[in-house]
Amino acid sequence: MRKSLEALLAKIGFDKCKGDHLILVGDLVNKGPDSSGVIDLAIKLDASAVRGNHENAVLKAAAEINATSDRLPPSGNLSSSSAVPEHPEADVPGHTVQNFETPDKCVSVTTRGTALALSTRQLDWLAALPFILRVKLPQGLPSTLGETLVVVHAGFVPNIPLEDQDPYDIMHMRSLVHTPGDEDVFISAESPGEETWVTEWDRWQDRLASKTTVIFGHDAKRRLQKSRYAIGLDSGCLYGNQLSAVVIAASDGEIQHRIVQVECADTPVAPTVSVK
Repeated sequence: MRKSLEALLAKIGFDKCKGDHLILVGDLVNKGPDSSGVIDLAIKLDASAVRGNHENAVLKAAAEINATSDRLPPSGNLSSSSAVPEHPEADVPGHTVQNFETPDKCVSVTTRGTALALSTRQLDWLAALPFILRVKLPQGLPSTLGETLVVVHAGFVPNIPLEDQDPYDIMHMRSLVHTPGDEDVFISAESPGEETWVTEWDRWQDRLASKTTVIFGHDAKRRLQKSRYAIGLDSGCLYGNQLSAVVIAASDGEIQHRIVQVECADTPVAPTVSVK
């Protein structure tokens, strides 16, 4: 989706030289014909990003390929690295998650092909993506985004500290299921058929003195989502819909944000039975 991303940045007026910083919500790979081009653009722009389920799958495939071939692996452990990209506007809360691997699943032909096509430098960049980024907002300015702003690929389970969230959940979840007998305990669900996690996240934030707003992707079926304390940006560009961004800036003595969208500029694909 490189063409769509370039069109979106042009519409926003993104200018790295003026201090603009791009943060991507994951799934840069396997989502269109030019995974390599999207990564190269992100590197060129010094963008930050979080690891999505597709990045994790490609890294796992690359690790498996390296284990069975003479191809030299990138530095670090592809299946477990969660180093944080250094940038003054973003960091990761709490501890990083080490030695993380997804539950055993067959690597798809597409994922394996992407892993083979990416360079060592590109795989290194993916391997350095954290699961969570905390965005540092200017201090002392009123904001509708709350006191804390975080970026994650899929979502969070309410009532669990960010540093204790399950890495698999926050790359895959779309919904929540109530635990029988306890309305404040939830189980994450990948299916969009249950209650969206965003609804419960808003309810949970209403109980707290200090609010945390989440920016996420992943959930293409629900398209653009806007709630009091969450913004979901996956609007289904891969399937011929829009590519979306939230632009955050200090203006007129406050922190303002707005949604910007462009129509898909890449060749869309027909959705399969389920959107992943």
